[in-house]
Amino acid sequence: MKRILLSITVILAFGLMACNTQNKPNLEVRKVDSSQEQTTNNMKSFISIFEIPAMDISRAVNFYQAILDVNIEKIEMPEMDMGIFPYEGQMVTGVIIQAEGYKPSANGTTIYLNGGDNLQIILDKVEKNSGKIIVPKSLHADESGYYALFLDSEGNKIGLHSPN
Repeated sequence: MKRILLSITVILAFGLMACNTQNKPNLEVRKVDSSQEQTTNNMKSFISIFEIPAMDISRAVNFYQAILDVNIEKIEMPEMDMGIFPYEGQMVTGVIIQAEGYKPSANGTTIYLNGGDNLQIILDKVEKNSGKIIVPKSLHADESGYYALFLDSEGNKIGLHSPN
């Protein structure tokens, strides 16, 4: 129970920090019909926080730092270790987490990371850093950009997306 409360507190804190770096959301009032109005929030992202499970937090942090060329802050707590992706100016806060109940998997939800202008630059670093490419750089069916899938150092299936 303490682990769950601690996890929720940490994640909410980082989520709030990320939200505070954003502009306030635009609220839009629309007429639904002649007698009703509806207020909507023009969200810039449907995702606010993501967690990537790890069995070895140092290995996972080193992997993502190497392929994304970012600094990931590592935090050790009594019942969990976290690697926090840079969050300044980001719409979404991301963490790598090692704790009881967190199990890396290639099944289930896939997170697509921003591959920058050309995801091949990141993809070229995956296998050099103990990952495995499972779908090489491929054009989306609607030709809206490119994607790729890989297994990270922990065995999580992760995607990349880029316009070129």
